[in-house]
Amino acid sequence: MSDTIIDTVIFILLVVSVGFGVIGVIGLLLFPDIRSRMYTAFRATTISIGAIIFSVIMYALFTFQSSGGDQYVSLVLHSIVLLCIVILANMVLYKTILDRTKAVGICRIIPDQNKKNNTEK
Repeated sequence: MSDTIIDTVIFILLVVSVGFGVIGVIGLLLFPDIRSRMYTAFRATTISIGAIIFSVIMYALFTFQSSGGDQYVSLVLHSIVLLCIVILANMVLYKTILDRTKAVGICRIIPDQNKKNNTEK
């Protein structure tokens, strides 16, 4: 592979990440309820961060292959750890928001009360 192909792929990944980041922000601003905002923000920004991290990993692997250096292996490992932390944090945040936005249960009539009310009428 040549430098131009790798650079083009990295550039495309960065453009995709900016595009999904913008989609996430627009979704936060436009959607009316918390669940659709949460879904858009979670999915779009996770894809955006994933594309950025994948472009960093591609850059580090290509540079390591062409020039060597332990710092690029370290960059790949740190990027993978960062991706795991971001995914885990998003899942915890998503679960917390989902638990706090659950609808309150509707009061239901207990069957014993219903029989009592029917017999009095």
